[in-house]
Amino acid sequence: MTALRSILLFFAAMAAFAAPATARGPRDVAYGPEPRQRLDIYLPRAAEKAPRPRKTLVFIHGGGWTRGHKDRYGFLGRAFARAGYVVVVTNYRLYPQAAFPAFVEDAAKAVAWVRANIAGHGGDPERIYLMGHSAGAHIAALVALDPRYLRTVKVPRAAIKGMIGLAGPYVFEPKQLARIAPIFAAHPHPNARPVVFAGKGGPPLLLLSAGLDAIVGAKNGPGLAAAHRGAGGQATARSYSGIGHNQVLLAIAPALSFLAPVRADVVRFIGKP
Repeated sequence: MTALRSILLFFAAMAAFAAPATARGPRDVAYGPEPRQRLDIYLPRAAEKAPRPRKTLVFIHGGGWTRGHKDRYGFLGRAFARAGYVVVVTNYRLYPQAAFPAFVEDAAKAVAWVRANIAGHGGDPERIYLMGHSAGAHIAALVALDPRYLRTVKVPRAAIKGMIGLAGPYVFEPKQLARIAPIFAAHPHPNARPVVFAGKGGPPLLLLSAGLDAIVGAKNGPGLAAAHRGAGGQATARSYSGIGHNQVLLAIAPALSFLAPVRADVVRFIGKP
């Protein structure tokens, strides 16, 4: 990567994260009593006046289960609202306030709120797509694949029409990674691995990876996709060469779409609003 391209990429990335969240829709909506149990909604124009409810995309941010905030993802909410979807970006409790599986339970609660309330914003509660980046992709995969989370919040699995993972850890073994082992120490480690729940009635998966990902690596997306297909599920894995762990997310921003066709691939997977 040339020095000039690096500089341009830096400023474009800063603009993507710093851009004000101007898209229409309520912010800081509570889906539970905890301060971190809040979500934002991004609406396409005239969502409520559409001839039918629009597909709903629920995005879960990354940050190694220890950091991150929904407020940094206005660029994603706006990008997919412009594609015609109703978009929800949610927070969840972080370690050390909450360890596994509390943050997955939070995400499931957010989905339950969406299913109960999104029709009032023009979204379709029966056509929900889950999406996450990094740790958020791990959480989204568990909500989609391990039936216990949706069962607990009384959301039928059929309401989840697909799951999109960006650079997520799906086949990793937490106890082998000293930095994250404490986050998962209180519960059986197999339950933290989305690959364990591949197939088993889970929705179609779109697993997008970065060829230069030095954080998650290259095997997670293809590994889960192969396991899901092998167990009777539908899964597509794609790796974008020449980009890293965070760039696979940033490529969703219009100013950074030259990095990889992430937004186009997601829209193709979800289909018409």
